[in-house]
Amino acid sequence: MTRSPECPRTPGSPARRAARRALRSARLFALALASATCAPPVQGGSVVVSSGAVERLGMLCRWGRGGAEQGDLCPRDGGAAQPARVRRITGPADALSGPLAAGRPGDYVLENDEIAVVVDQPGPGAGLAESGGNLVDAADARARRDELGQIVTRLGAPPRQVIYRDITTGGGEDGAAWIEARGEVRGRDPAGGALSVTTRYTLGPRDRAVMITTSLRNDGDRPLEALDLGDVVHWGATEHVAPGVAAGLRGEHEAPYLAGVGAGVAYALAPVDGAAVRARSGEGFSDVTFARQAALPPGGRAAYQRILAIAPRGDSLAVETELFFLGGGAPGGVALELVDGRGGPLPLLAGKATLTPIAEDGAAPPPAAALDLWLRTGDSAPLSAEAPPGLYLVGFEGSGRRALGSARIRIRAGEIAPARLTLSGAGRLYLGVREGGASAPAVDLGPLAPAKVSLFDAATGKALSPPRLALMGELDVALPPGRVRVVASRGPEYALAEATVDIADGGTSRLDLTLERVVDTSGYIACDLRQHTARSADAGVSSAARLVWNAAEGVECAVASEHNLASDLQRDVAALRLETRLRALPGVELTSGRSGAGLGSLSVFPLGSEAAAPREGALRWVDETASEILREVRALPGERVVQVSRQHGGGSPLHGSWAPQVAPDQGPSLLAQIVGDGADAVEVWTGRDAAARDRALEELWVLLRASHPVTPTATSDSHGLRGAEAGYPRTYVAVADDDPGRLDVADLVAGLRRRRDVVITNGPFVTMRLGDTRQGGVASARRGSRGGPLSLSIRVERAPWVDARELHVLVGGVASGAPIPLEGARTTPAGALLDEIAIPVVLGAGGGRRPPRPDARAGAAPGDRGPGQGARGAISVAEDTFVVAIVRGRRPLEPVLPGDPGEILPFAMTAPLWIDADGDGRSLGRAAAP
Repeated sequence: MTRSPECPRTPGSPARRAARRALRSARLFALALASATCAPPVQGGSVVVSSGAVERLGMLCRWGRGGAEQGDLCPRDGGAAQPARVRRITGPADALSGPLAAGRPGDYVLENDEIAVVVDQPGPGAGLAESGGNLVDAADARARRDELGQIVTRLGAPPRQVIYRDITTGGGEDGAAWIEARGEVRGRDPAGGALSVTTRYTLGPRDRAVMITTSLRNDGDRPLEALDLGDVVHWGATEHVAPGVAAGLRGEHEAPYLAGVGAGVAYALAPVDGAAVRARSGEGFSDVTFARQAALPPGGRAAYQRILAIAPRGDSLAVETELFFLGGGAPGGVALELVDGRGGPLPLLAGKATLTPIAEDGAAPPPAAALDLWLRTGDSAPLSAEAPPGLYLVGFEGSGRRALGSARIRIRAGEIAPARLTLSGAGRLYLGVREGGASAPAVDLGPLAPAKVSLFDAATGKALSPPRLALMGELDVALPPGRVRVVASRGPEYALAEATVDIADGGTSRLDLTLERVVDTSGYIACDLRQHTARSADAGVSSAARLVWNAAEGVECAVASEHNLASDLQRDVAALRLETRLRALPGVELTSGRSGAGLGSLSVFPLGSEAAAPREGALRWVDETASEILREVRALPGERVVQVSRQHGGGSPLHGSWAPQVAPDQGPSLLAQIVGDGADAVEVWTGRDAAARDRALEELWVLLRASHPVTPTATSDSHGLRGAEAGYPRTYVAVADDDPGRLDVADLVAGLRRRRDVVITNGPFVTMRLGDTRQGGVASARRGSRGGPLSLSIRVERAPWVDARELHVLVGGVASGAPIPLEGARTTPAGALLDEIAIPVVLGAGGGRRPPRPDARAGAAPGDRGPGQGARGAISVAEDTFVVAIVRGRRPLEPVLPGDPGEILPFAMTAPLWIDADGDGRSLGRAAAP
């Protein structure tokens, strides 16, 4: 075994002297570099950055950085490290690569021979940042591929951004270089004071971590109270994780650091004093606090420091090793040898090698605040890597194979520990998916049959992998031997195509499945009106991946709604040969600090090239009120939809970050003001948050009763591919031609702005008529005898895998009776389950709308019903009102949607149908059609 120095000794260096100066300058919060000693191994504990870490970073091994051959664990390099440097981007060759790379000419690159980061220039910011001066790209210096969204300085609670005005750069005698951004907090007055802010990004010659130091000064004449100091991290294409916290970070948590693990690079954000960080995380973001409730008297100063470490691989072991280096530790290494059942060597396999720490007696150690350690392997990934010293059990899974047992190894500082693993055999499945039935497209699409494919162990029901995409109707996948349940789907309009297949070791199994469209949605097009790609800093999905997964989920119309950046993906649709299945509309999601408390942002679509730059066609948004944005939208030629996109539990805190905070009961009044100013639609359902949906519906009823007619919409607001799938939920919009390839965009806009005939759903399809008036319209007493009955006809159709148990009818937002049971009493010729309900409605007679009850969410009129169709007790309406039909299911939308069962229960709702009871041609602000 080859040994390396366990703790290299260096004389007092400029870096060490700088560390001591940092300690004195940041005394207020004790956020500074730790003393220069050789720290003991740190596995999942607090992160204390050693001032000797700069020298230790030179110990990184070649294969640990993605090199090809193995050699000495930490070979000596041939000479002194080159100084770190700063330069401006002048062209593509200067910038980093990757779908999330945001650097543009004029931005600043801070780099050494190990890593590179980009800080954007003053002016309009990227993503949700309202100015430049923030870190927007970060990558290994060799790969130069960025997978991070952005890190935005955040002060206060609620969060307020810093508007950086100017940037300076420089270097030191120790070979370090720095970028310094200076600005101030603006927007809502921070507790009555004025706050100037300086953030310096510093990189040493051999560092794989950037030191970020933010200094504050109270320039006002009053004290500043309760300042929370931190950052908002948009994790981009990485999966954000934290030691001791369940995967898929959500909600409030504390941890020694946060990390983002990508495909080829990983990041860790940590304070430098070993204290835990507090964070609130959601889909694609973490709101991180390093110091809480700071107080600054007039003239008072404060500072806080953190590091962004950049690991050379996309796995958690790389993260832990980088932090172990920074803590002063000397690593060991692990070298894998993968063999088959006969002991023969296997080629490089794509998969995951796991390292589980164990106690000396072989028992599992007590739970510790550590990441689950794993190493990514593949065609170009190493089978060897550095690791913190310790005793481990090593396993492997990937490419259809599993380790038949674990290898017990001890990793010592400076030594490579071999781990030989015998893997199971593997078979292959070749799957063909075709579309059949009368609803199949009339044009010849060749083999194109987009589908989502889910694979399960037939015995246990456990998913064998995340859902896979069969874009061209074909899927070739390696699987472990055994019986596998295969399920192909394409959204809620299609029946599932499924079968069980036996996978043999070394064999190939062939399976053909046919998707049948069974739900009749004629006259409606399935739209997802808000979703994101990598062009939004808090999303990590490429444009191509977003589009093909839309097609696989049965979405027919998708709006590109990047944050403060106009985007048009229709060319990508054509390149992917999806024009006959999917229409992409250019749009933008405008997020202004003054747009309204809790209302999130405004989505505008379709948005064309006539909109004024900057930000590639996005409207002005910094410090714009909703009313000002609406005036600008309406001044543009042509028609556009303006949708109020709600801030929800998973949304970035930079949505409406500077808006004045108000009591919850004031939300409807603010919403009414925006709708009164010209918003067309209100997003009442976002992603999987059912509780937020039900609260938003209560606000919708208040809005409608106050004579503010508006179109309710549902969107996925998808930033990823799993857990917030495109089209769940979706909005069906009534149009003259529902073929995506022939969609008249102007007709779609008119449908959302004026006709308001929509259905929002994640599964069932429900429509409603009163006489000859459909949902979204106004049924007037002028069209029949006053006091005579009209029939409220409700149709509920769903695919067999979609549950629908109850129909609720609301009048004026109030349940009109007990829920009506749904039984799918009739099967359509196409194979859907169908219920049809008829309820008499008497206009101008007694009764009227009852006052709202706090517990009255939804309901229906009582009465008897025959099989599949029946008459109910009449609803009497004596004043103008509206009616809404809601369908609820009790069985989760599995196996198509995995996750928390409570978040994936079927739900569908019609748009309101307004009733003109007094015959004056209007109802609650909505005029009847001529």
